Amino acid sequence: MEAVFNISLPTSWEELTDKQLLLVFDLFARDLSAAEVKTLCLMKWNRLKVLCQLPDKRFLIKRKGEPEVPLSARQVQKAASTLDFLDAFAPVPVRIARIGRHKAIAADFEKVPFEQYLYVDNLFQGYLNTQQGDLLVQMAQVLYGSDKVKPSEAHLVGVFYWMAALKQYFAQLFSNFYRPAPNNEDGSLGDKQADLFKQLRDSTNAQIRALTGGDITKEDAIMKMDTWRALTELDAKAKEAEELRKAAKTS
Repeated sequence: MEAVFNISLPTSWEELTDKQLLLVFDLFARDLSAAEVKTLCLMKWNRLKVLCQLPDKRFLIKRKGEPEVPLSARQVQKAASTLDFLDAFAPVPVRIARIGRHKAIAADFEKVPFEQYLYVDNLFQGYLNTQQGDLLVQMAQVLYGSDKVKPSEAHLVGVFYWMAALKQYFAQLFSNFYRPAPNNEDGSLGDKQADLFKQLRDSTNAQIRALTGGDITKEDAIMKMDTWRALTELDAKAKEAEELRKAAKTS
């Protein structure tokens, strides 16, 4: 019988504590491989320490108060595979609840004003296109409600994963509104970057116009609307527009 440790590991993003999330994002920030991240999490969360490497791809591993145990690389990899969920974004958005004394807004943006979502979404889209780190810092300031928040590299990776998971989540919930954008045929990266902020501005304005029906007197109320309520309306309007398009095409 092979010698083993009794270990305990989370099986989903939602089970991770703030401390565990911070470790995961810190390891991601170091640009380690997925296997290295999962192995280090396995060791840290189960208080295991590698004493030395043995022949035949084995390691002598120790946990305080327990006997030393030789484990094969295969055993370690098999145990770490419990953390394979880290290979993808969370199906439901998760985030570190606080940075210092600054508390984060709701992970799923429920009850968050629509104007706040639009602002963060524009910053996120800008980061995807430009990779400018200061955009992540600005996102952290909005998401944690203060321009005095001081995010670490791990926190910034967490902000990125939060928003990526949120967009993926919304794409499933509001599938009529969040349709894949058509590809730019010429594929010119320079042109895409040059036009980025105009595209973001136009997209934001289009969403506001869709909700106000072109009535600017309604704009203030729309911007203060709950994000989920606004997206529900936009999704319904997108569905109606698609149905009209199909009806016109077949008539």
